[in-house]
Amino acid sequence: MRVIRIVVALAIVVLVPVLTASAAHATLEGPCTASGKISATTYDAHLATAKIPRTGDVHWKGAINNGGRGQRPIEGKVYVKLPPPFGRVQLAGSWNGPSSLYANSGTYHYDLPEVLVGPKFTVSGHHAERGAVVCRGSIEVQLSGSPIKNPALIASLVITVFAILNFFLALRAKVV
Repeated sequence: MRVIRIVVALAIVVLVPVLTASAAHATLEGPCTASGKISATTYDAHLATAKIPRTGDVHWKGAINNGGRGQRPIEGKVYVKLPPPFGRVQLAGSWNGPSSLYANSGTYHYDLPEVLVGPKFTVSGHHAERGAVVCRGSIEVQLSGSPIKNPALIASLVITVFAILNFFLALRAKVV
């Protein structure tokens, strides 16, 4: 019976993360093109995961293919989906108001905290015209660097060690 409990506990510890992990992806929907370049690497919707430095400059560009002419009301934003309790955090990329541009480019400087090194998170954005979303896209991002310096990882490892010790102490307890 004791062996069965150990096997079940190990199965839970191993299988739950494997079964709940989501696939990394990059998507771009609509008649748009979008890309970002950091150092010498270009990131676009053809990548599975973008491994980027923790701090840097993104040279971005985007366009609506087969764009029309004239001014029209536009709206859009770029945001990062972080794990709870943070939720979505809007980046500096947002636009709203009348525009006659159908392509744009620029540079965005970012400096992300070490807590985000290690896990993957999603950077998403959308572009709307005349109140309807025309394009949307997202890309899975992972910050390069040593996850050992991540304070959340260190705390997680300490809690895991105590949980494993508690598990083995509970197995050793004898019924009187």
